Amino acid sequence: MTRKPSSDGGQVFWLFGLPSSGKTTLATAMKEALLSEGVSACLLDGDELRSGVNRDLGFSDEDRAENIRRAAHLAQLLAGQQLTVIAAFVTPKEVQRELVRSIIPPEKLCLVHIDCPVEICVARDVKGLYAKALTNQMELMTGVQSTFEVPAFADMTIPTSEMSIPAALQKLLEARRQRFRNENQT
Repeated sequence: MTRKPSSDGGQVFWLFGLPSSGKTTLATAMKEALLSEGVSACLLDGDELRSGVNRDLGFSDEDRAENIRRAAHLAQLLAGQQLTVIAAFVTPKEVQRELVRSIIPPEKLCLVHIDCPVEICVARDVKGLYAKALTNQMELMTGVQSTFEVPAFADMTIPTSEMSIPAALQKLLEARRQRFRNENQT
């Protein structure tokens, strides 16, 4: 028996922002909400990919670009299988975001800036990465020794310092309904 591909898939939501801005928390909430609605969804998380597929990469500009290139190709491959992909990656440079846009077709991509001031990210940091970076126990930390470029382009911005996770999730889900409405109607 062949399975008819779902018309409710094949999208990539690329959440990017400073470490501890809320990307993974929001991405996880979005995945769970979509799965509860019967939508095939998966989460690609930067930390998880760096512990496996991308463990050979460091945090130099070249390695960050390769990390993003691999992740974008993986997201595109999964979206091609009719999955809604929620990707959570720092993606600190505009050139890296352009790379994502060059790999994933614009009609399938929603680039979401998770905006949060570095001071709040430092306060939220449960992994202690900012503390290590601020005491020079860690190098190339985005927001400390490595810059995060304010995006020249994003399909939407979610200010997680001003918005609860449930409110931010509703904003994402509404954007998905609006942006992919025509694709979802069959």
